[in-house]
Amino acid sequence: MKVLGERNWCLVASPALLEKYGVPLMPADLTALPSLDFGPPRGEHVWQLEGPHGAAATVRHTPRFVTDDMIALRQAAVAGAGVVLLPVMMVCDETKGGALVGLTPERVPKGGIIHAVFPSRRGQLPSVRKLIDYLAMRFEQVDES
Repeated sequence: MKVLGERNWCLVASPALLEKYGVPLMPADLTALPSLDFGPPRGEHVWQLEGPHGAAATVRHTPRFVTDDMIALRQAAVAGAGVVLLPVMMVCDETKGGALVGLTPERVPKGGIIHAVFPSRRGQLPSVRKLIDYLAMRFEQVDES
């Protein structure tokens, strides 16, 4: 296993959705907005947010759309279907272009680590090693600001 990098996540929504429902000022306000979620359908959908000085907030929501396809979630959010939690690198262009707006900047979801997982370095093909090195280099170059 090789760590390729750490990535931050963010809650985003379309300006049209925020115009219709209002901008959430506190994490609890997020429950009044329609939501989308990543992963398999489950009994409870929760966003864990971390704030200043170790403050934490748990936001339970009932998504109107659940999928393991981040691109579909991004497109649904841009279309105004709901608030979604996605990696910052997935929505950089949309937030810069104004198609999506970041929410609760003082309370952020916990970041994650991106790994490349492979059976063993022993006997590894040079092409596999080069691919892993290339991915590591590209993840270093990703600008999430």
